[in-house]
Amino acid sequence: MSVRRSSGSGLPPAATSDFVGRERELEKIGMLLLGASRLITLIGAGGIGKTRLATEVVHRFHKARRAPVHWVRLAVLSRDADVAAVEEQVARSLIAADFSGRSAWEAMLDTLQRRDAVGRTLQTILVMDNCEHVLDGAGRVIADLLDAAPGLTVLATSREAIGWIDEQLVPVPALSTEQALTLFRGRAELTGHTIADDDAEMAAAICRHVHNHPLYIRLAAARLLRQPLAMILRDLTGEASDRRLRWSHGPRVGADQRHQGIRDVIAWSYDLCQHKERLLLERLSVFAAGYDVDHEDAALPCPDVGADLEAIEAVCADDDPDGLARADIEDLLERLADQSLVSVHLTATTVRYSLLESVRVFAQQRLRERGAEFDRSARRHRRYYHDKVVAARVEWFGPAEQDLLDWARAAWDNLRCAIEGSLDTPGEAAAGLEIAVGLIALRSPFFTGSLREPRQWAERTLAASRRLDPQPVQLQISAMALIGWISMCQGVHDDAARMLDECVATCVPDPATRSEWREHPERDFDLPAIVEFARGSELMLVRRDVRAIPVLARARTRFTVQGDRGGAAMSELFEALAAAFLGTATQALETARQHLRSAEQSGARWATSWAELAWAIALTKHGDPNEALAVGRTTLTDQLAMRDQWGAMWAIHLRAWSLARLITDAADNRSDVVTGWAREIARLVGGAARLRHKLGVDIGNLRPFATETDAAVAAARDVLGASAFTVAEREGTLLRPELGEVARLALGSLSLDRLPVDHPVRRERPSRWQELSTAEQEVGVLAAAGWTNTAIAARRGSSFKTVDAQMASILHKLMIGSRDDIRALVPADRRSQVIEEAARKPQRTRRS
Repeated sequence: MSVRRSSGSGLPPAATSDFVGRERELEKIGMLLLGASRLITLIGAGGIGKTRLATEVVHRFHKARRAPVHWVRLAVLSRDADVAAVEEQVARSLIAADFSGRSAWEAMLDTLQRRDAVGRTLQTILVMDNCEHVLDGAGRVIADLLDAAPGLTVLATSREAIGWIDEQLVPVPALSTEQALTLFRGRAELTGHTIADDDAEMAAAICRHVHNHPLYIRLAAARLLRQPLAMILRDLTGEASDRRLRWSHGPRVGADQRHQGIRDVIAWSYDLCQHKERLLLERLSVFAAGYDVDHEDAALPCPDVGADLEAIEAVCADDDPDGLARADIEDLLERLADQSLVSVHLTATTVRYSLLESVRVFAQQRLRERGAEFDRSARRHRRYYHDKVVAARVEWFGPAEQDLLDWARAAWDNLRCAIEGSLDTPGEAAAGLEIAVGLIALRSPFFTGSLREPRQWAERTLAASRRLDPQPVQLQISAMALIGWISMCQGVHDDAARMLDECVATCVPDPATRSEWREHPERDFDLPAIVEFARGSELMLVRRDVRAIPVLARARTRFTVQGDRGGAAMSELFEALAAAFLGTATQALETARQHLRSAEQSGARWATSWAELAWAIALTKHGDPNEALAVGRTTLTDQLAMRDQWGAMWAIHLRAWSLARLITDAADNRSDVVTGWAREIARLVGGAARLRHKLGVDIGNLRPFATETDAAVAAARDVLGASAFTVAEREGTLLRPELGEVARLALGSLSLDRLPVDHPVRRERPSRWQELSTAEQEVGVLAAAGWTNTAIAARRGSSFKTVDAQMASILHKLMIGSRDDIRALVPADRRSQVIEEAARKPQRTRRS
């Protein structure tokens, strides 16, 4: 079954077309989800279909109950990963973006705990997939989550029970004979072979020999690419001659036997491979593990999984006559995919490849048996991703920017793999540190939605690099400066200050000079460009100090001299932001205009969107706020298209700031137009607060942004009054950022009056029922009870045209688009009347 990284609700793609049977298990699990069960564990042999069953269950449950579902794929963790690793994987899966300094645990609980408008706990489903190899760590995390989040229900898949005291176990058996044959037919058709009725008995015999096990059936069907049915059946004698499978009764419950069974099934397909196919499969094991993806759901983007052909060729090809020529790699990959050993992930423009975790473990065991081959392949993998990141760090400020950022997003798991490998390999910490530093300099953490993980990578590799001899001092300085910068964006000011102090202590040996560094930022202490950038950022973000402008200008100049266009562009961006927030009108407009011109000329789309943001801030503070609104709308649209949640959040704030400037400039601050601006500011502020909470952003620790937002709040509250401002702000907080409602409000494409009647905003608004006339209220009750207009006319002795006009008036006054919405707006004291009238509703008679 295909699953994907968390985004939105975290619901995985629907079951593929070869999902068959399991009706009894589906019903049982559904009832447990509806009941009081907190932990439901699907147990069974590897490949038996636990993940597919879990996916089908949560899709059906979500469709029926709309409970949010979050999916955690634990297969990507190494065997016996500890509690901290499991917890981080859960956080990474649950949280689409988190720019806070809060712990992973706090972020998880914020996501999992839900309440309705009156404070009642609501159910959330968390799927913990593939727990067996991290059983201790997963069990402890699950137990702690269940204790901390009362509304949480965990659906786990594992080869063994988790061991929680109130765990509900649901064994997942093999398929029935009929179901197994149906699955075999479907998989055979994918190879281009149709199982005719004459062959059905032979196909059923194959299924029986593999004990109707879904994984084994799929692999057996894949052999039809190389063998006819008769030969496949001949290999499945169950006797000593059955050297491929080497079992007589199939996998049992014990963990060791189940693992042995899966290894044998993979070995079966492996043994069919030619020498070069086997060699490529083994070398692919140094890449990060992947997972199956459902390509049938065209509405879903391809998950960021797998490695592209260029990476595989660079890592796996060699010049040995008996090895792998680069030109042969693609054909070999296709043949391995045909045998279900390699997973293929298609996008609109690219194809990526990966090994499932179990296949990767098998292949890696074989690769290690080749002696130094594993270390050599792992080193080539690490060097490839190192070189790509180092080049991207320097080259991103140009037309290739979006491609580089997309590449980093897709390569995230392999980058993590390369960094982990550098930590495990003596003398390689510097390579891992360069990858971590390069990703931050590329701004990839903001694009992928997590500041915590890249910061941790940088901190771990920095610590490891201190054990090298000699130490990479200049690289360490860059790492400390960028860790400090990330800490500022997270709002963790003490960590940022500590990192900057360590940078200066390394760069400036004289203690007397160092003591003057903080007090005199206007002085040039000949610090590296990256340190000046971090220092200028601190002056702007933490201290709101106008002296940030010359410090950032100094950083820009030094980056330019070094030939680092990316570093120079980031320094110029922050220089423009500092000038816009803190400088004079001349400084703000000239600096922001120059940076926008530079970004547009570069062709870097994302950099241009941020340059537009800085320009819009300058216009809001010192220029034309109407132009600022137009620029801000373009910026927000672009950032949403690029999935830049960090930038989109600030573009939403910018609109509130620009509207506040319009209010300030207005001659009559009590006009309907001004009141409308104020109300929109209040809603934007409320929606932005909820968005910040979702992303983990503490605006109070980002002082220029907080100052402008406070000023916008004051301007709107002055127009509306405290009570009306609070009402409008509350409406904003009820918008759902995960559905893009806050962004749509800022873009002007969301009307709160047009929201569905069951939307939280509409539910909290006072009913407009009292605006209906007595006759309209009576008609509305009948319509809510399901009476047709004709029946209502007959009941009331009115003409059809009269009732039709009354119905149109009701829809207009209640601001709804359908008579089906009336029922939700009927006051509580008249709902019993609706029930009574529904019972009296005339039944249509069918003409014979």
